[in-house]
Amino acid sequence: MTTSLGKLFGTFIGIEFKEDTLVISYLRNNMSGISLLSSSTFPLRNDDSVFAEIREYISRKGTAPDKIFVSIPDKWAITKFIEIPSVKSKGKEALSNLMRFEIERHIPFNIEEVSVDFLVLDAKGATYSVVFVAVYKGKMDYVKEYLEKLSLRPDAVITSSFAVLNTIELSGVSAGGLQEIVGIVRRSKIIGKKGITNVCLYFDKLHASLSVIKDGICIHQRLFSFQTMQAFVNEIFEYLTELCSRFSLDRFNTLILTGDISSADDIAKDLKDKLGINVISLDKVSDFSSKINKTDINMLSSSVGACFAGLGVATYTVNLLPHRMDYETRKLLPLSTRIFLVLILVFIVGIFTTEALKKKKYLANIEMELKNNMPMIAAVEKLSSDINGLKNQIDLLHKLKSNETTLEILAELAGLLPKEAWITNLEYKTFDIKDKKAGVGELALSGYASSSSALIPILEASPYFEKVTFAGPVKKTGDKEQFKLRAEVVVPAEKVDEVKAEDIGQEDEVKAEDKVQKDEVRVKGKSLRKK
Repeated sequence: MTTSLGKLFGTFIGIEFKEDTLVISYLRNNMSGISLLSSSTFPLRNDDSVFAEIREYISRKGTAPDKIFVSIPDKWAITKFIEIPSVKSKGKEALSNLMRFEIERHIPFNIEEVSVDFLVLDAKGATYSVVFVAVYKGKMDYVKEYLEKLSLRPDAVITSSFAVLNTIELSGVSAGGLQEIVGIVRRSKIIGKKGITNVCLYFDKLHASLSVIKDGICIHQRLFSFQTMQAFVNEIFEYLTELCSRFSLDRFNTLILTGDISSADDIAKDLKDKLGINVISLDKVSDFSSKINKTDINMLSSSVGACFAGLGVATYTVNLLPHRMDYETRKLLPLSTRIFLVLILVFIVGIFTTEALKKKKYLANIEMELKNNMPMIAAVEKLSSDINGLKNQIDLLHKLKSNETTLEILAELAGLLPKEAWITNLEYKTFDIKDKKAGVGELALSGYASSSSALIPILEASPYFEKVTFAGPVKKTGDKEQFKLRAEVVVPAEKVDEVKAEDIGQEDEVKAEDKVQKDEVRVKGKSLRKK
C-alpha cells in the first residue's frame, strides 16, 4: 500500500507488458506533482542481453525506483461489470464474501486459480455497480518471474484498459503532489461530465480494447481482434450501434483513440463518418507531457496509468496483487487528517509571510535613512566628481608635457645631423619621467651617412642623448654607409626639476580643494543631524 508520504515523494516506474514489447516509463512525485522523467521500449524476450539493456536504462537514472507498477494485456484477464445488492450496513467483509460468490459464477476457473480484485464504481440506493478483474495465476507468475530477473518487485498490477482510463482522466491536469494529500481531486474534461457518454479505443497492434465512459465512469469494456481495418471499422460501428440501444443512448459524444495508433488514421476517419461523432487522440499525459521531446504520448498511456493506479491518484485502482482492499472509486483522507494538513500548510505560509514582512520593514527603514541623508550623499558625490575632474586635468597636462618634450627632442635631432646624412626610419619609445628618473625614452635611427661612426660623438654631445651605439652592422651603399643607431633619450636636469615642481604644485592644489570640499560636507552633515 502506498502511504500519504509515499504519494508526496518518490521515484516510480510504470511497466506495460504488451504482446512482444515492454514499455517502461520513469516518473517522479514531489510537492509540485508528478513529472515524467523518461520512457523507453524494449523487446519482451527472456534474453540476457535484453535484461542487461533494461538494467542499464534504469541505473542511468541515478536513483533506484521506490515502487514498481505494472499493466498487463486485457486479453490475459476476464473483466465483468455487474450489479449486486448493497451490503453497506454489513461491513466490508460481507462485500468481500458476496463478491467471491459472484466472481465464481462468472469465471471458468476455481477462484483459487486466479488473482482477482474488484472496485465499487457507484452506489445508488440498494444497489452497487461493481467491476471485477480476474487473471489466471500462471500469467501473474510469469510477470513476477520476469521482473525478478531484472531485480524488480511489482507493487501493483492492473489491466491496460483501466490504466489507460486513469491516464485519460488525468490528461492535461496536474496530478499528485500536495494537492493529492489534502484531498483536491481534478479530472480532465475529455472523460465527459454528467449526461455525456464517450468511447475509448486502446490499440495494441491487432487488438483493441473498447471502454464506454458514462457520466465520467467506465460502465462497459470489450476486447476486439482484427485482421483488416475495414472489417474492424464495420465491427466497431455495429457494436457501438448495439450499445446505444442497450444503454438507451441517443449517440456517443466523443471517441478517444490511444495506444499504437500510428496506422489508425483511416480508422478514425471512417468511424467519424459512420458514427457522426468527434474523434480525438490522447495528446497530453497529465500536465507534464510537453517536457518530454520526441515521445509518442499515446504509447505511454498504459505504463503511466499503471503508476496513477498504484499511487491512488486516479479512479481505477484495481490491483491484482494481494493487498488491503479499498473498494471505493475515490477514497479521500479522513477529514481530521485533511484539516491537520491544511493547518500545517497555513503555519508554513505564516512563517514565510512573517519573515517577508520583517524584510519589508527593514528595507523601508533603509529607504527612509537614505532619503534623510540624500543631501549629504549628493555632496559627497559632487566632491568625488570634482576630484575625478581634477585628476583628468592633471593626466591631460602630463600628456601635453610629454608631447612638448618629444617635439624638443626631434628639433634637437634635426639640428645635430650633418647635411649629407638622412634618416629613413625613426622609432621613439617614451617612458614616465618618475619611472625612469632622468630618462624619458629610447630612440632607434636608421638611415644613410658619409661616415656613420661620426654620428655617435655628434649625438652624445647633445644633452638629450646618451649611450649612443650601433644597433646593427654598417653596410656600404655607393658612396654612403647604411647605419642603424640606438640611444637613450634624457631630459636635461633643469627640465626634470621644472616638471616635478609643476606636478607638486598641482597636487597641492588638488589636496587643498579636496580639504575645502570635505569641510563643507562635515558642516552640512552636522546641520542635518541637528535637524
